[in-house]
Amino acid sequence: MTDSAVTPQASDQYVQSLARGLAVIRAFDANNPVMTLSEVAARTDLTRATARRFLHTLVELGYVRTDGKTFALTAKVLQLGYSYLSALSLPQLAQPHLEQLSLKLGESTSAAVLDGPDIFYVARVATKRIMNVGITVGTRFPAYATSMGRVLLAGLPQAKLEAYLATAELTPLTPRTVAS
Repeated sequence: MTDSAVTPQASDQYVQSLARGLAVIRAFDANNPVMTLSEVAARTDLTRATARRFLHTLVELGYVRTDGKTFALTAKVLQLGYSYLSALSLPQLAQPHLEQLSLKLGESTSAAVLDGPDIFYVARVATKRIMNVGITVGTRFPAYATSMGRVLLAGLPQAKLEAYLATAELTPLTPRTVAS
């Protein structure tokens, strides 16, 4: 796993030991979830002694566990990415998936949330068609009158669905709108 991240950089701001510690964490993957000290050293191009110090430091910090022979990451490593992930919004998380799905299906894809009696589009990938529907991020529609809204309503707990139906004005928007 030779990685330029463990190669010293010209900058005096570069902390080589941090780069090596992160390389040890990145050495673990789906194909190598549990490794010996020698395997970690080989995958990171570190000496066994250096890899051992990093592994035992990570064990002390709770990021790695060991049975004395092998090492594996713990769930605590998820904290390292939490700050990044928690700063992402639903649209930022959904957009790449919507784009991939749109390409695969050749259809427009959307993500929406319930907001009171309406759905509110938070992400959208539109396909190029002769006739386009004017749905963009921020568009609102009554939840009862759209397929997206009905899916979201169907996922509500029974009490919340009943509260929605008790207050929603189910006015037909077209001759085919189900309003009962």
